[in-house]
Amino acid sequence: MSAVLGLAISGTSVRAVLGVGGTVAWAGTACYQDASDLAEVIARLAAESGKPVRRARVALERDLVQLRTLMPAPPLRAGAVRRYVALEAARLFRKSDAPLVTDAALVPVTRTDRALWAAAAPEALLRTILGGCAEAGLHVEALGPAADVLPSAVRRSTSPVSFPNGGASEVLEVGPEGTWRSRRVRGCDGSLPDWVPALASLGEEARHFAAAYGATVRAPRLLLLPPEAQLARECSTRRRLAWLGCASVALWALAAGIYGARLVGSASRAERELNRLAPAIDSALAVRRELTAARATLGLMAHAERARSRHLVLLADLTRSLRDSSFLVALRLAPDGTLRLGGYAPVAARALADLEQVAALRNPKFEGPVTREVGHGARELDRFAIVGRVEVER
Repeated sequence: MSAVLGLAISGTSVRAVLGVGGTVAWAGTACYQDASDLAEVIARLAAESGKPVRRARVALERDLVQLRTLMPAPPLRAGAVRRYVALEAARLFRKSDAPLVTDAALVPVTRTDRALWAAAAPEALLRTILGGCAEAGLHVEALGPAADVLPSAVRRSTSPVSFPNGGASEVLEVGPEGTWRSRRVRGCDGSLPDWVPALASLGEEARHFAAAYGATVRAPRLLLLPPEAQLARECSTRRRLAWLGCASVALWALAAGIYGARLVGSASRAERELNRLAPAIDSALAVRRELTAARATLGLMAHAERARSRHLVLLADLTRSLRDSSFLVALRLAPDGTLRLGGYAPVAARALADLEQVAALRNPKFEGPVTREVGHGARELDRFAIVGRVEVER
């Protein structure tokens, strides 16, 4: 876990807590006379922590920051809140000769109500703090009011929460998403909040390091950064996003290259394997074709054998059913079972009646007219053409 240095800066002192994974690894305090001493004090505290640390979060105590709550919040969109507070800074905060840096956010109080939570601090003080952190080799992740991080120093409790602050108390109204109001009350009732175990290990000094410890656990929501610091942070964010985009594109290109190389390699191996197995495959295909042709030949022979047997039986039945005076001159059996007969008989109707006795022949009837012709021995015979249907076995 990376270490975070939490700095709580008041008008006369700087308190620092080195937090590692929610625990207090080191705590220290130092006093200063004026703003010019801040850089040296911050650097000395960072060196006294005993561990290399690069990340810092700064919380401004109540005497250095102005806090204002508008309840209910004006009907503004979340993106317009900062601009609104910056434009109305002269009305919302106490007048000062030094320019102020402001920030604001809409904080839910209930399911239906929201409060406008705003803060302001002198720009010169903020520049000094950032410069001191930079000289100490610290990267400031967040710089905001201590009221935003103090709830992280106590166990869960009902709102409001009172924190000792010198000879006064700071009373915080805490909602589902954090602090939304801070009031400074004169006097102190002597009661202490229920500190979290990591902070309670400091004993009597826990109340002095509450803001510094809270900064190591949670960054302030309101960021009081001068314009150039905000611009530098936005540029850093854009560079980081651009770097991430380039890295993503490079990774996708690398993945596509690896995938393409694997496809080419797989295709090459498959082609080599097919070339190696080509003779065996051709031989197997030739054997399969021969087996298919042999199977078809055997089936054709079996079908012809069955058909020949049926045709012989049918022909025997036909010739047995006709009288001796009748004879056939043509017989044709179509694949669909249609049987056409042509022949001569003394009386064609009698030949039709004889053929109706053949069990295999269905619905025999004359096909065309019956004609009377002279046959052998100068006898007159009826020439007939009969069509019928024979059941075909599949």
